[in-house]
Amino acid sequence: MRAVLLLLPLLFCTSPDAAAQDSSDLSIPNRSLERRRHRALSSGLEYLAAAQRRDGSWGDPRQGIVGITSLCLLAFMSQGHQEGRGPYARGEDVLRRGIDFLLRNSLPPSRKDPETSSNGKPAGYIYAPLDGDSRMHGHGYATQVLVLAYGSGRLKKERTRELQIKIRRAVRVIEKAQTITGGWGYEPRSATSHEGSVTVTVVQALRLAADAGFLVTKETHRRGLAYLRDSQKADGSFKYSHMADHSSAALTAAALTAMHGFGEYYSKSVRRGLRYVEASYRNPGSLQWPFYAHYYAAQVFWRAGGRTWSYWKSRGIEHILDRQTADGSWDDLSYRDKRRGTHGPAYATAFCCLSLSVSDGFLPLFQR
Repeated sequence: MRAVLLLLPLLFCTSPDAAAQDSSDLSIPNRSLERRRHRALSSGLEYLAAAQRRDGSWGDPRQGIVGITSLCLLAFMSQGHQEGRGPYARGEDVLRRGIDFLLRNSLPPSRKDPETSSNGKPAGYIYAPLDGDSRMHGHGYATQVLVLAYGSGRLKKERTRELQIKIRRAVRVIEKAQTITGGWGYEPRSATSHEGSVTVTVVQALRLAADAGFLVTKETHRRGLAYLRDSQKADGSFKYSHMADHSSAALTAAALTAMHGFGEYYSKSVRRGLRYVEASYRNPGSLQWPFYAHYYAAQVFWRAGGRTWSYWKSRGIEHILDRQTADGSWDDLSYRDKRRGTHGPAYATAFCCLSLSVSDGFLPLFQR
């Protein structure tokens, strides 16, 4: 019988000092920066709406289509847009089409084994046949989208029931794929391979699922938090994995949001990691994996509040706004790989829209 677990609170907490600093900071907003931010978000979402493929997806079917589609949907949700409501529901509903794409790619159980699909992969794994990049990264982001769609509370009974079934299966895939180290790897299986960026993505999915009333085992929580703690280096950064010592600001910011997802906000480990990320943003143009870094750094700085958030606005938000192109997109040149090219403008634009949306607080992941 599965251990029942842990319903984590929906809203994040912040210290009285941080709250006071935030109140002061927000009482006299930088109106010019806010206007630029809102214009950038509007044009970014318009670009994404126009770039959606007819099947509801975004991106190249062979290069991260599940993950990129999920990030694009999260970008719309981060501005309060929902399936069946708002300007993007007129005509062909952008969110419904995208969510339908994810639901279609949730592998059904085979007749012989309810835990396994007909192609041998786990039932409930959100997987597109040609997509060699998304894997558990994409599954984590897709699970986040399905939980948020389910939590909107304005769907028909049949739609809600379909989401419930596929979310339960998706959570089960994540739990069963946790490795003996406590982290997660690229593939949906419990082996020794693991790495931090996948772990972060699925941890946030588990956090959302638990908040929405889905059961997440307590043991998954305990082992996942221990994995993250063991991944931190003396300088405050987080390693790629227990077996690979290299670290980055992007991975460190992501690991900190995962620790938040497990309910750890004010420990020495979190403070050390925050200092490392903050120092890295002295020169945001030199960051490795910048779009990924911006998304998680924005969440970390937002929860820290006060001067740290003001620092992000001058270093992070200004940097992002200055790099938006005339058509509303951001160009993913920084993710260039000689073997694969780039993940494309939909990937970069989704991450930038998400990074700019954190302070609006529409997504539970962004609430303090």
